[in-house]
Amino acid sequence: YLGIAHLQHLPLPLADPPSAKPDKLLEYWFPAILVLGCGAWLAVCLRDRRPARDWAAAPLLAVGLGLLLSRPDEFHLVPLSVALAVAVAMRPTPALLVVLALIALHGVDRRLGQALHPPGHAAVPGGAGDGVWTSPQDAAALRGLIPYVRRLAPPGEPVFVAVPRWDRVRVGDPELNVLLDRANPTRYDVVQPGLVTKASVQREMVRDLAGTRVVVVWHGAAATAVEDNGSARSSGVHVLDRYLAREFRPDRRFGDYRVLVRR
Repeated sequence: YLGIAHLQHLPLPLADPPSAKPDKLLEYWFPAILVLGCGAWLAVCLRDRRPARDWAAAPLLAVGLGLLLSRPDEFHLVPLSVALAVAVAMRPTPALLVVLALIALHGVDRRLGQALHPPGHAAVPGGAGDGVWTSPQDAAALRGLIPYVRRLAPPGEPVFVAVPRWDRVRVGDPELNVLLDRANPTRYDVVQPGLVTKASVQREMVRDLAGTRVVVVWHGAAATAVEDNGSARSSGVHVLDRYLAREFRPDRRFGDYRVLVRR
């Protein structure tokens, strides 16, 4: 993984914030605040020669910091936010209390924004997504897709969830296999550049798809978004794209999901 992590790396946002509003500045600089907070926590622990029990959160901070530095987005900052808040609260100092206050302020601001401007959402259908929400448009598409695909592929038969193109990938949709209650015929649940974009891996996936009759291509915005990193570059490998085009034909479309069936 370390050898291909750079293909999904995003830089730490430091300059050119999109807005001068205080809440937007806090949101933009929050990853950097967490990194500085880790440094402040370490400096205080070393300065005060804290006992071993005060270092209990260090492994979580190290893992969270590694995740954040790899991709400082809204998902990868969550583990470090929690671990750092707990580490600071165990034995706070005036400087660390500032870090804790900023973490709390960021969380309150996010929740307040959601309360004042609630996003449209609907429950995920399918029986496996209890308590999980998605957009109303996606929920409507899934309500049509799930029973339709289940009729095409009886229980025990796998369904392959594909992305629009396999020479350049950003992220996949393995959750769809869970909602469909149909297994992935390949061993690659994680769609990651540098892995599934390799010719050897795609040839392996083609072999695994030999008995598969149904493919669902996910055309969601997250799948087609282009980032400023290696995931935006084509690997030049089209083994799987050509196989799917040759062996499968379009059948039905449900929102962002296009169903293909074997010719």
